[in-house]
Amino acid sequence: MRIGLLLCDHIDPHIADGIGDYTELYPAVFSPAGIDLRIYEAAAGELPDSTSECEGWILSGSRKSTYDDLPWISDLSEFILSAEKDRAPQMGICFGHQLIASTLGGEVAKSSAGWGVGVKTFDVVATAPWMQAEPEITEFRMLMSHQDQVLRLPPGAELLATSHYCPVAAYRVADHVFCVQGHPEFVPELSERLITARRPALGDQVADAALLSLQDLPQHPLNHQLVAEWTARFFQR
Repeated sequence: MRIGLLLCDHIDPHIADGIGDYTELYPAVFSPAGIDLRIYEAAAGELPDSTSECEGWILSGSRKSTYDDLPWISDLSEFILSAEKDRAPQMGICFGHQLIASTLGGEVAKSSAGWGVGVKTFDVVATAPWMQAEPEITEFRMLMSHQDQVLRLPPGAELLATSHYCPVAAYRVADHVFCVQGHPEFVPELSERLITARRPALGDQVADAALLSLQDLPQHPLNHQLVAEWTARFFQR
């Protein structure tokens, strides 16, 4: 499947050193699931000429907020609306998850719970057709890095996963929109570097708890490849 990655940010070079930028990290997690990514530099104003240029679209994370008054965010929102009109499949990650929600009529704002960083576990409350598996999935774990959250789902959306700190962790709209707040493309070392670099903004208590959550990974692995497989089955439908 040729899927367009609408890239909304890059990792600072000193943090990406030895790990890779998003241009390497996204293919690393999605290629094993059978997704061939074509990258568009959305934050630099590069968007597809039509919603049918690829078989579907992934909207990436970003350090920006959906409500920032930036031309590229407005242009990307217009593309989301066009894709919605054409029922072109869209998958949103973090900022992408939020921008799709706000563009389609939901609400996004900074969370009263503060930063969500490190490893978080989410409860599955509804199962989309592309998530079905044996045994039944009841929860999944992902690396997180966000302040903003979806506070209200867009009309017609169904909540798929939740947690106490992030009520809208994943959702879908019919069979053509699938979004998650977490970062399947993240690797633990990237998360560790971001937490360390952002300690002044996070505060010691949040940063220490997030770093501690990374130490638990050998016993409780991440489910990033599972989310990538869900994404592949979503696009295949």
